[in-house]
Amino acid sequence: MKGIFAHRSVFFQLGVLFTALLIGYLIASVLTIILFQLLGSPLTMPMMEQPVSALLLTQFISAVCIFLFPAISTAWLCSEQPEQFLYIKSFHVDIRLLLLVALSMFLISPTVSITGYFNSLITFPEWMSPLEEWMKSTEEMATELTQKMLSQKGILALLANLMVVAIAAGITEEFFFRGALFSILRKSIHNHHVVIWTVAIVFSLFHFQFYGFIPRVILGAYLGYLLYWTKNIWIPVFAHFLNNAMAVIGMSDSALKDNVFFAETVPTEDLTWFSVVAVVCLVVFFFCVRMIRQIINRQEKALQQPED
Repeated sequence: MKGIFAHRSVFFQLGVLFTALLIGYLIASVLTIILFQLLGSPLTMPMMEQPVSALLLTQFISAVCIFLFPAISTAWLCSEQPEQFLYIKSFHVDIRLLLLVALSMFLISPTVSITGYFNSLITFPEWMSPLEEWMKSTEEMATELTQKMLSQKGILALLANLMVVAIAAGITEEFFFRGALFSILRKSIHNHHVVIWTVAIVFSLFHFQFYGFIPRVILGAYLGYLLYWTKNIWIPVFAHFLNNAMAVIGMSDSALKDNVFFAETVPTEDLTWFSVVAVVCLVVFFFCVRMIRQIINRQEKALQQPED
């Protein structure tokens, strides 16, 4: 079975990936039903009324079944070298590279927040008002669910949130989008910029949050460039983890929750000075990216040098 579809067309392999996603969704649904039965939670109970433990476990099950399972199964079926297909390498990385990636995630955060603010101002024509209302209600529900999952206090609750929202999401989503989907599209699209931004758009669409669409595209694109530069899936996984971990910590701590640097949106009264901060951070971000690429280039040259 390994590599059985390795020489099939890109469209066929995309079909394999999204068929596996559908199967993963069905598996996640069945496991969720079983979970609710074991916890004694009625299936008819709204998600907002479910226990936090059930919400976290459901989130974990969904991440593994809907993203990780399709990525790994597609890599196995569509490549004779699944690890290479998913860009899996040993995580022996220069500590300077990790520190710079971490710094770059902090530096791009204000720009992401600003784009999120302007994204939230987008309005639809009157004839599309039903769609707009549906989008707003969907996002409000998603925000409320996230806040409930992160509402528990204490170190154990924080670790559980980091495990599900940061670690599990970071690994599973990167394996699916920057791993499997990126590899398949690269076979037919030779311009890596087009592939990176296409995957970023799909990545954002999958979150079904229109008013966070643009900032998520930007983040997805940067994660894509990190993969393209390093050829190592663990680097965007690390960056994705940091991004989600910052959000978890910010939303879990009452003191940080109202801080403009951790808030989901930028208050209008803080927009001017925060925009200046975002521009300065963005300039430093590009210097940081330049240093990241220099380190990667030195590593590649060192690997190409023949041994004495």
